[in-house]
Amino acid sequence: MRQGDGVSKRSGPDGSRAGGGRIRRGTQLGGVAAKHAARVAATTATAPFKSAEDTDSARDRNVLKLADDVVSVVGGMRGAAHKLGQALAVLDLGIATRATREEFQSRLEPLFAATPPWNDAAMMRVLDRSLGARRGDIVELRGPIAAASIGQVYRGTLRDGRTVAVKVKYPNVDMMVRADMKNLKMLTRVLTKYVPAANMHQLIEEVARQITRELDFVAECANQTMFADRYAGHPAFRIPRPIPELCTDVVLVSEFVDGLSFDEACRLDRDDRDLIGETVYRFYCGEMHRTGTFSGDPHPGNMIILPDRTVAFLDFGMTISLTPDELAIEQQVLGSLLIGEREQAYELVRRAGFIADPEALDAERFIEFAMAAVGWQIDDGEITITDGTARRAAMAAVSPHGGFIGSIGRQTLIEGHSLGRRNDLATCSLLGRLQATAPWSQISRENLGIAGPATPLGHEIARWMSEGAR
Repeated sequence: MRQGDGVSKRSGPDGSRAGGGRIRRGTQLGGVAAKHAARVAATTATAPFKSAEDTDSARDRNVLKLADDVVSVVGGMRGAAHKLGQALAVLDLGIATRATREEFQSRLEPLFAATPPWNDAAMMRVLDRSLGARRGDIVELRGPIAAASIGQVYRGTLRDGRTVAVKVKYPNVDMMVRADMKNLKMLTRVLTKYVPAANMHQLIEEVARQITRELDFVAECANQTMFADRYAGHPAFRIPRPIPELCTDVVLVSEFVDGLSFDEACRLDRDDRDLIGETVYRFYCGEMHRTGTFSGDPHPGNMIILPDRTVAFLDFGMTISLTPDELAIEQQVLGSLLIGEREQAYELVRRAGFIADPEALDAERFIEFAMAAVGWQIDDGEITITDGTARRAAMAAVSPHGGFIGSIGRQTLIEGHSLGRRNDLATCSLLGRLQATAPWSQISRENLGIAGPATPLGHEIARWMSEGAR
């Protein structure tokens, strides 16, 4: 798979429509909520006359119809609407059975596929206007090879023969996103009355933060350059380097990479999958705990596996930098859990200001939550991460059925740490798809500097770090 492969074959909109306008988009989203509300009301009205099993089945059918409605309305949109649809896929909306939960996620799968491509003429006008005379440095342009929520990617050739990826924002996407956020907040206000997910409002705020960061191509170019510099020569990480003279606020040009998609990697032999999984874990979770500056968007589309089984990481719009205090707490809490000092871990999060209601979340309850959500990183020995591991971790963190939402919801959410937990869950989901096996807790100890290299890759990284004093 080439960088960004997987574009839908459906024809895209012309550049003038900008997704149909805010009113039309708002009407469509409102219709989704209204239909779901009507279905829920009908199910509730008939519940006294049905068995519990029949009522659960009817509720499951309602959620599946909600998934279909979301895909039909949101699937062709850009901006924040598309992001929300993707985020819904990880929520447990009161689904009664595992089979229905899997079907729900399957029906939302189109939202994880490529967005329909935008009209090329409109995109080329954006590119020409932004680069001006520098546009001539790109002598060949093919594609689009990928389309996403805020822009699409082309494969280009520069005058000097280098092959590059050219990411261009959609026309007027900034305005579309602002309109989307207003509409999505309306949708959320309605849906929260009818679905049991306790964190819908937090989800909207997270989508808003993420999409706002991703709109800033200038910051993304700087972040990607920083990561390319930091990991130059790394034994496992590859970061395509931006071409700064061709980057603007609406265009991002970087080195092109070619290899396997994440989905293709999931079909490799076990040894390859284990190595790729370890690399993914070290990049997303390990660097969060080691340096505090990390890519906060673990996603199958944001990585390409190269022939030597190193991993090229893409898309640095969602780069997180913890403050020194936030990093210290992350390291100290994880370190305490790893060495069995669980009371100390609770005391650390209490002093950090997270524990606002100790009656709702005492030390014992906090440890239960931590082990349910991230125990796979703490338990000793080699552990194989499965889809079930990821599902149980996500349920503990975000689902009313996990048993912790009531307790966690009464505490103080600190953005840096919330993003860290999202990073943990998303990474666990990737590892579950790979069915990756590794000594995750030993790798965590290595990353914190409280133990030596845990794996052959760890030894290679230690040598690389000693040579560059990184």
